[in-house]
Amino acid sequence: MNASVENTAAATHALPLSNTAPKDDRLALGFSILLWAAMLVAALFLVLRYGSDVPSWDDWDMVPTATGHQPVTTKWLWSQHNEHRVPIPRLLQLAMLRSSGIDFRTGMYFNVGATAALALAMILTARRLRGRSSFLDAFFPLALMNWAQADNFLWCWQLEYFVSMCLAGTTLILIARMGIEPKLGAELTAGACIMLLPLCGANGLGMVPPLALWLGYVAVVRWRSPAKGGRRDAIILFAFAAAALLLCGLYFMGYNQVPYHPSTHHPRAILRTALQFLTMSLGPGVVGLSFEERVPMLFWKLACAAVAALLLLTWWMLALNWYKRPNQRLRAAGLFLFIGAMVSLAFGLGMGRNGFEIRYVTLSVPLLCAFYLAWTIYGPPRLRTMIGTLLFTTVIVLLVPNTRWGWRYASDLKSHLAAFEGDVMSGTPPYQLIQRHATYLHPHHLIIMDYMPMLREAGSGVFKRLRDDPPFRDVSLPLTAVELHDMTWDGDVGRATSTDGWVTFELPAEVKAAAIHLRYTYWNAKETAPYLAIHWKPRDQTDFAENAYSKYSPTGDRANWQRGTWSRLEDDSSVVYISVDQPVQALRISLPFEKGTIKVHELCVRVAVDDTRH
Repeated sequence: MNASVENTAAATHALPLSNTAPKDDRLALGFSILLWAAMLVAALFLVLRYGSDVPSWDDWDMVPTATGHQPVTTKWLWSQHNEHRVPIPRLLQLAMLRSSGIDFRTGMYFNVGATAALALAMILTARRLRGRSSFLDAFFPLALMNWAQADNFLWCWQLEYFVSMCLAGTTLILIARMGIEPKLGAELTAGACIMLLPLCGANGLGMVPPLALWLGYVAVVRWRSPAKGGRRDAIILFAFAAAALLLCGLYFMGYNQVPYHPSTHHPRAILRTALQFLTMSLGPGVVGLSFEERVPMLFWKLACAAVAALLLLTWWMLALNWYKRPNQRLRAAGLFLFIGAMVSLAFGLGMGRNGFEIRYVTLSVPLLCAFYLAWTIYGPPRLRTMIGTLLFTTVIVLLVPNTRWGWRYASDLKSHLAAFEGDVMSGTPPYQLIQRHATYLHPHHLIIMDYMPMLREAGSGVFKRLRDDPPFRDVSLPLTAVELHDMTWDGDVGRATSTDGWVTFELPAEVKAAAIHLRYTYWNAKETAPYLAIHWKPRDQTDFAENAYSKYSPTGDRANWQRGTWSRLEDDSSVVYISVDQPVQALRISLPFEKGTIKVHELCVRVAVDDTRH
């Protein structure tokens, strides 16, 4: 047994080395690395085959800065994006977009590369902890890099999730590799990772309190240590913990809750969603999540119960090791609190989200890695092998349904974005592009309309071929209410008397509308940003159909919540623009959620001048 292996065994006090031959060790390591390489190739193929440089949803909010129209300022870096403050992901994404000529696939390749690096580091960490490799260590690439990640692998903006996942994963690795005499460098690196987490969005923020508590615990131990420089080291570690908590406090200074997002404080609902979130670490295959409705199958409760049972069992095992092994307390506490950080994030998310949201796989999968490493270090031999085999077998069994789900998602996304690209290349005007493809671009048509010309000016991908809209003539609707529901109307001002007030207007005759344009001012007692919906219908339709509808609600960059896009921040009123490309005679404006007041400055349908149908 060489010196490095002896040191490893002495440091762990929980991993007695077997007499595994070097050949067997190399075979196990080679198997894990080979599977890691195969998963990396598969993930890269996913991006190469199905990735698109057309921005999707939150990607559009990066367009003004990426194209140089909006200045890059500290105010922009720190500003909210929905619930998130994401200065680090924004800077990374901005650098990649500008260096690539505004190609949103660069973020996708970053997402894959960062995940692959973390999976490889996990494999090598498990080998170091054990003093040898195990075939079961292939668990890491199978858990981290499978196509259950397709939603995030194929979305540049989700770089936010991968940065926080890698910071959390790095912290987990550093905790796991702590021996009896932890090294200050590793502790400081962990402290830096913990401090950076609040700068990566609410998904990083939610993990900070338990991890900062662990960092403070390490500092206390350092302070009490008779070793030279112990108190100096403790002060540095305290500073990292304090800085992380201070950033959490700063996060909420000037913070605005996103209006109209669902939220709950019911303990049972929060617990249910938290368990669903943690279970999503295994991907949609574990609950048979349907692709069309995103509805879990009947046995989802069993899956949640199994994850919860393993969590509690792991906590119990770590608590026992903390109590019985004084020289292992820093590491045992670190693993215990890392799992606590995952639970903290789960409960935070449980207050206002759907736990079975596919994109949360990236955020929850570090929990599985923590289970594997904790049992590798501290598990009794038989139970250690049993838990490792269980985790490995589970991700193998779920590889097929997860891959199938990811393939269906990627194919669906690519088919629609490729159709958009084809329409751009064929010269389809922007208003028709938006009407046909907004579902996969952005729910707010105004953002697409304002930002597509920026991409054309920057020479970005297919947008170089973007044509202008044809000339429009505006046909104004008389601001005379023909129907009212829980709303009063006086001239050009409507006041909703309930949370479902609406008003209907009609044109004298039906027109073939290219778009609907509403310029308005809105206010309510809570002083929240507007939420309004517009329905439309042709002359021969008796009622408004559900599919002829669009809404505006605050989303994306906080600065744009009132006006809709960065281009319109200086305007004195708000605008809703909806590409319709349908016959229209009547419009209905509704104000759900709040008893608000709307003043209509302009309401018209836009008709393409070269379209003679009317």
